[in-house]
Amino acid sequence: MDLVIRELTGPDLSKDFLDTLAGLAEVNLSIEEAMKVFQRRLRTGVRTFVALNHERVVGTLSLFIEQKFIHQAGKVAHIEDVAVHRDFQQHGIGSKLLRHAIAEAGEAGCYKALLQCFEERAPFYERLGFRRHDRGMRLEL
Repeated sequence: MDLVIRELTGPDLSKDFLDTLAGLAEVNLSIEEAMKVFQRRLRTGVRTFVALNHERVVGTLSLFIEQKFIHQAGKVAHIEDVAVHRDFQQHGIGSKLLRHAIAEAGEAGCYKALLQCFEERAPFYERLGFRRHDRGMRLEL
């Protein structure tokens, strides 16, 4: 597979990006709406990476770096929305995306990377070096 990983650009939104995200959760955005979200995310420092196979988006994840007050103003990487297009799962794309995001976080000086996942997906992340830590809590607003 000819795979390229890079940051999302506006034109990528029409190259199966939304279909790829739909493999994770319902999206319900038009390309125009997604473009507005993308522009807001860029302004706030959220980075979105895509895996492309012959210019088609087949995987994605988001990376947000948080500057802390603790740990001598250390930085923490938050990884979100890891998704691989249904037609391309089980080809190592998610692993390559995660390794790329972890490398980016390391280059940014982060001392740890965090993510949340459903229990059935935990073994995938454990194979990449993540470990179970704390207990996630959620409040619907």
